Formats: sequence, C-alpha cells, structure tokens
Amino acid sequence: MTSSEIRSVQAEDGHVLKYRVWEAVGPARATLVLLNGVMSHSEWFFPLAPALTAGGCRVIGADRRGTGLDEVGRGDAPSAGAVVSDAVTIISRERGDGPVYLVGWCWGSVLAINLLGKVEVDGLVMVAPGLFPSVAVQEAAAAASEAAAGRAEDEPCVGTPIAETMFTRGPHLEGFILKDPLRLKAITPRFRGLMTKLAIGATARLRRISVPTLVLLAKGDPATDNDAVKAALEKLPDGVATVREFVSDHGMQFDAPDEVTAAVLGFVARL
Repeated sequence: MTSSEIRSVQAEDGHVLKYRVWEAVGPARATLVLLNGVMSHSEWFFPLAPALTAGGCRVIGADRRGTGLDEVGRGDAPSAGAVVSDAVTIISRERGDGPVYLVGWCWGSVLAINLLGKVEVDGLVMVAPGLFPSVAVQEAAAAASEAAAGRAEDEPCVGTPIAETMFTRGPHLEGFILKDPLRLKAITPRFRGLMTKLAIGATARLRRISVPTLVLLAKGDPATDNDAVKAALEKLPDGVATVREFVSDHGMQFDAPDEVTAAVLGFVARL
C-alpha cells in the first residue's frame, strides 16, 4: 500500500478537517482531488494511489467532515454550504501550480458537480457516480429515513443506504471494508436532508457542465442506475463527456483499479 500523509486545515467555522495526500513520484503534472462517498473515506482509494502517483499525479483525499479520521460530528455537517466550503478550503490549500481535476466517487460525484464554479478546475472525473441511485439504494434510503423519524437532527441514526456487499465481492470486502473501523454506518437526519439538497443541485447543474468530463461506469453496478446517468449525459454538448464502462461492482477502485487508473491518466494526458 502506497503511504499517504495525513494533513489538516481549519474550515471557515473552525472545524478541523483531516485529509490524506499521496505525493507524485517525481515532478507533479497534475493534482487529483478525490471526493469520497457516504460510507467511505479517502483511505478507500489506496488501490489507485500507486499508479496515479507513479504517473505524476498528486492525489488529495479530501475527506468530508464527519468521515474518516474526523471523530467530531460523525455522519453530520451543519449545512450543504459547509460541505461545499470545506472542500473548497482543502483544494485551495493543496492545489499547487499545475492543473487540478476533481475525482468524485459515488456520492462524491454529487459534491464534485456542486463544486464546479466554486473552484477553478481543469476537468472532472466521476467514478460510479451516485447521481441516480439504483432502486435498491432508493428503497434502503427511504426505509432508513422512516426508521429515524422523530430523532434529533444531529443524531447519527439514519443507516447508510449502500450495503458493504455492494462495493465488491473480492478479497477487499473481507480484508478491508468489513474490517475498517472508520467506515460510516449511519448519518444524521440533518445530513440526509442536505444530501437531498446537494443532489438536486447536482442534477440541475449536470446539464450545464462545460469542463472536460470523464465518466467511469461499473457494469452491473448494484448501487447506480447507469442508464439514467447515460441518458443525462446525452444532453451535454458533444465532446464534453467521455463514458467508459468496466466490469465491476460499485467499488471500481477495488475491482478494476488498473482500468480506472489507466483511464484517469489517459484523460489527464489528453488535456
């Protein structure tokens, strides 16, 4: 496993944001900002780090507050604006002099689209994007929200809608995901509400994306409605988005790391 450095920066409201940095091997040609999903955190990207850093990319695992190493306010955030502002703070701290690309995985793609226009970026990558959840995920989310009805808005009582078994059926499920004490098992009703707000913003902004965009879809993804993603992308101007599909479950970094890193490095090289 390629080692990363844990760094921190203070958010606008004083909250200390913790995130990971994998430095490029040799001079950096670009900075990739990885945005995690709901349950996950930046360490879940470790299968991609060796090839990306060897390819000259600095990799920033911009963990969302309340996830990963952040022990304060687990599964929560004060507002949608704070979630966006936190990411802007980390990017501003780490952007460097070269081109910057947002890489959103799962729900991180929702956040990435909301960041467009808030930060200057050279391109967007969406990996198994959580823009249009599958029926199974929608039903799980509805059931979790119903079960938490009446609970305090800052209580992490809403179960995360994507089950661990949706990410991969390979050795990383038993050897990493299920043993990861930092995976987020529940979010707060407040965070569930701001997820909805940011998702609405992302779908509205999706048709206005103008930066070069690479979309990587997992064939047979149990968590993402790939047909809905492709239908939405067809409304973009020609040449804006490139779609690639690989055989994988939702956790493409575990099932298809070589394909994902080759596609991302090729995308950066073309630009």
